[in-house]
Amino acid sequence: MMILVGLCLTFVHVVFVGIYFYLTRYHKYWDKRGVVTAQPVSILGTYPGLLLNKTRSFILEVQDVYDKYKNDHRAVGTFITRQPQLLILDPVLAHEILVDKFSHFRDTITSSFVSHNSDDKYVERSPFFSAGDKWKQRRTEGAGGLTPNRLKQAFTIWEKSGQKLVEYIERAIKEKGDIIETKDLAYRFTAATMGDFIWSIDAGSLSGKVGEIGIFQKTSSDWTVHAFSSMIRFNKSLVAPFVRKLCGMRFFTKESDKFFLKLTEDMVNFRQENFGEDREDYLSHLIQLQKRGNSIHDSVGHALTVYLDGYETSGALLYHMLYSLSENREEQEKLRSEILDVLPTEGTISYEQLNALPYLDQCFNESLRLTTPIGFFMRICTKPIQIDLGNEKKVDLEPGITVLIPAYQYHHDEDLYPEASGFRPERFENGAASLLNKRGCFLPFGDGPRICLGMRVGQLTVKMAIFHILSNYQVEQTKKVPMGADTGLGIFLNGDVELKYTKLQK
Repeated sequence: MMILVGLCLTFVHVVFVGIYFYLTRYHKYWDKRGVVTAQPVSILGTYPGLLLNKTRSFILEVQDVYDKYKNDHRAVGTFITRQPQLLILDPVLAHEILVDKFSHFRDTITSSFVSHNSDDKYVERSPFFSAGDKWKQRRTEGAGGLTPNRLKQAFTIWEKSGQKLVEYIERAIKEKGDIIETKDLAYRFTAATMGDFIWSIDAGSLSGKVGEIGIFQKTSSDWTVHAFSSMIRFNKSLVAPFVRKLCGMRFFTKESDKFFLKLTEDMVNFRQENFGEDREDYLSHLIQLQKRGNSIHDSVGHALTVYLDGYETSGALLYHMLYSLSENREEQEKLRSEILDVLPTEGTISYEQLNALPYLDQCFNESLRLTTPIGFFMRICTKPIQIDLGNEKKVDLEPGITVLIPAYQYHHDEDLYPEASGFRPERFENGAASLLNKRGCFLPFGDGPRICLGMRVGQLTVKMAIFHILSNYQVEQTKKVPMGADTGLGIFLNGDVELKYTKLQK
């Protein structure tokens, strides 16, 4: 019996030693290369919260390292689980990596999420998850349907959605009172707009009964929640990537794949049988790509790429922007004054006019900075390169090593943005957004060739909603909502955003 117990204890000891060695094998990686290292706080790496659900947010754990080292170093060595990673503390260096040295950092960490499961076909077909030449091809194909000229031709879609938004608010006030939960309102608008632009459908989110959640909006919400939770799960699996294949991990659910495949098939067939290609929207672009050889599955992949940006990210930015404007009445009035000055008697506005409102642009950029829907960017070194760390120190990065660019930290750094927690649109006057972007400290969409594909769609969607709401209503805050909801990519308002909408007297 004692021999058996001894053998069991020996086995447990050997297993523990093996696990410990596996998890800590690379923890001297940066020391050996002369890079200042944020020592792992445990065998789980620099950010244990990535693996342990009940600890702090990944964003806040990055904040601890950023605050400790940012004043003295351009970058610091860290470990995401067991993998060596370079945290970029200097925004100028971030700009170099994203733009100037892009050819050495072509791929993102998300491109490693899809190689294990061929059944996850719509993730595989998204440029956001693609690497190398496949990324370039898919990026070029998808971007062709999102050019300024095409969005200008499709502008009536946004204008009609804006009118539906006002009509929905009117019905909501009459039926349920003037306090409206604005997260729900924001996602109703983005569902309606993107449903019309991408698939040429009435999503029913604004035209249906007040408070009713239709199948399109419900599927969209479930799909995006699963996608963001998948981001967390895949990041956790970096400790043992083989688990992804072993468990058949997938990014999108089979149910959502079936729903969006059928929707895309039905609308492509309907358009071809009834309307030809006269309507300038993303669906017409997808049909053109299919005529050049793309499959229906390629079309679904492109559609979902645009939808993820246009529905979730734009919706989150919209309700945060409305919350900030409700809290800052002087700024709200200034923006309303600018909007009403260009508003014609028929209540419509042109594409050029909407994009030429300077204070709206400032408020939009400041909301982007405060919200930072995408809190960080991970890039994979794809070609050997030497990085200047300052103080006459350099480090050679080898292919496969990742770097993390902490956009959230830059956007909330008091040294870069005085009174960083305050809503100060004037930070972005006189074209400051472009200058801050070139300095690497304003990265709401990333930068360089892999800048967010849906950037223009998101801008148009949020600006149109704000235009219609502020030209018709005064928006007031009814209660404070704390920040704290963590999607894995950023930190958002945690709770219902109940704002009061009062009709303006015209």
